[in-house]
Amino acid sequence: MTNEISKGVKEEIKRMINWMSEQVLDDQQAEGLVKAILNTQDEKGNNIKRIFVAGLGRSGYVAEAFGMRLAHLGYDVHILGEPTAPAVGKEDLFIVVSGSGASLIQQIMIAREIGAEIIMVSSMPGSVGAKLADIVLTIPGREKEEYATLSYEERQMRGLPVFPLGTAFEGFAMTALDAIISYLVLVKKKTEEDLKSRHANIQKR
Repeated sequence: MTNEISKGVKEEIKRMINWMSEQVLDDQQAEGLVKAILNTQDEKGNNIKRIFVAGLGRSGYVAEAFGMRLAHLGYDVHILGEPTAPAVGKEDLFIVVSGSGASLIQQIMIAREIGAEIIMVSSMPGSVGAKLADIVLTIPGREKEEYATLSYEERQMRGLPVFPLGTAFEGFAMTALDAIISYLVLVKKKTEEDLKSRHANIQKR
């Protein structure tokens, strides 16, 4: 039984890796997101704009993980909803992670009224949230309608990964945003020690 479980898990890992390796990001969208982040600092690396990240549920964890790494790179980052988060200001950067593009619409509208630059990371470029954004990074992975009618066993037989709910979006979004972090590390010429120096050294137990 143990070998059977291990084999099944390994097969799903392979399917997930194979699926992700086949996905692509739009060059202009990715470039737009990277430039927007770079523009929050001046040539000397001083923060001249703040970055706010937000998301709900598992997408929220992806947003927080991205925000954490941006903070390690020296950016002035805040998680929307945290008690110490300041008010969003004009020209600040507001990044929302939402597979459906339908989350935090009221917050996006407020940020837009204030004059913040809005980035939507979503599988749905035609969604309400995406239409309100200045930049959209389209991440493949939200369940296709034709997949929703298939049982997980049928998906497995067809060679499709058994992604429940929004897992495909969340997994690929995390991978794509981490790749952007890696690129920023190279561009900013940061070292591992640079990032460690900004890593939390007091943790809750």
